[in-house]
Amino acid sequence: MNIQEAKDCVMDAVSSYLSKDASGAYAIPRSKQRPLVIMGPPGLGKTAIMSQIASELGIGYVGYAMTHHTRQSAIGLPMIEKAVYGGTEATVTRYTMSEIVASVYDEMERSGKKEGILFIDEVNCVSETLSAAMLDLLQNKKLGPHRIPDGWVLAAAGNPPEYNSSAREFDVATSDRIRLIEVEPDADAWLRYAASSGVHDAIRYYLGVKPGRLMSMENTPEGPRFATPRSWEDLSTVMKEHDRLGLPTDLNLISQYIRDPEIAAEFKRYMDFHKRYSEEHDIDSIMEGTSRGSSMESADAEEKLSVMSVIVGRLNSEAEEGMMLEDAFHALSSIDPDDVEGSISSIYSSIESDAVGGELSRSASFCLNALKAVRESPDEARAAADEAGRKSRSHQAAFDRHLENAMSFAKASGSHGAVPLLSSLISCCAVVMYSKPDGPLYRYNSELLSEGGDKRIEKALEGLR
Repeated sequence: MNIQEAKDCVMDAVSSYLSKDASGAYAIPRSKQRPLVIMGPPGLGKTAIMSQIASELGIGYVGYAMTHHTRQSAIGLPMIEKAVYGGTEATVTRYTMSEIVASVYDEMERSGKKEGILFIDEVNCVSETLSAAMLDLLQNKKLGPHRIPDGWVLAAAGNPPEYNSSAREFDVATSDRIRLIEVEPDADAWLRYAASSGVHDAIRYYLGVKPGRLMSMENTPEGPRFATPRSWEDLSTVMKEHDRLGLPTDLNLISQYIRDPEIAAEFKRYMDFHKRYSEEHDIDSIMEGTSRGSSMESADAEEKLSVMSVIVGRLNSEAEEGMMLEDAFHALSSIDPDDVEGSISSIYSSIESDAVGGELSRSASFCLNALKAVRESPDEARAAADEAGRKSRSHQAAFDRHLENAMSFAKASGSHGAVPLLSSLISCCAVVMYSKPDGPLYRYNSELLSEGGDKRIEKALEGLR
């Protein structure tokens, strides 16, 4: 299955494990809640989906990479204690609580959430000294003598041995106690994710033309050659910053991420094509509705894909920006002018549980910066809120206008241009969430996609609730 199907599978499993019967007990007893183990090539997003699932279900999350642990930190340190057995005092060895199990209790105390996901990454890549502890964890949901708290679902991920020389196959006894979810690369699913996540236009264009390049692994006499979804996404982050700073993206930079010389060189050529197509069609004029004589009727499939990838990327970025402006407006509107610090603290508390890896989301950071701007003059909070509201409304109007103009441009080349563009936009979470029910996205969905029961925007919204 692809990574989206794996996410849905894990989501359903966690939901069923945490469901309760009429008496308030878990409907599926702890002994029957098999650990969920996602196995697949590196870079597919196996780790990322776990924190997303916890956030979407409103439960706690603790993640650990087992290759970073020693036997002592995983199962605890030995302690010498006195005990009496049959009237005779004896010296016995006890163990301190596992750092991993203790972290679950710490998270419960910090967040107040009594249920959650304990995620163990690289579960089949541990050292020999930890292998027995990992088997005990998967089979009995405990580390040393310490059990994972009830209400916490055990999930794990790993790479098959062909992708990692230190990986081990599970024995039959362990395999018979887990739910194994095998994941394979799926270019279509990843490109939908890439559009929604703002992956660089040139990368989405290239992988749209060459989907087989999303994931490539080859062992050669010179060493491994590879490209993974993770490497494409990391390259995208650097490319976007290079674009912002006016720095070039040359073959040397690409090769630092895409470790296959053939794929890296091919991507560089397609990136140059992409740039030329974008300049020839003047994307800014298309978005503003001032483009004259620019049409895709005579363009080939690759040229159309290039232009559409830029348009989708622009509109997705505008939607993300608009959502941040809305958040800032709501944050400033709710501020107490006499307690700006308290308002900042309150926002920190409300978003802390949604932070991934200790980092606040862009939207949360935007809100906090807006609040901090009035920290020194709280009397101006209302004026700041009014200004934020004005900017938010103006941005919404511009977004709707740009989407309308982009769709008009695509329609000029026939439905084979408009329908793919609209389908790509509906795959973008930010575009769907930011669009208003009376706006152009909903109107075009009704006009182009809703006939015959094909209500794609409704389906997209169902997935976001």
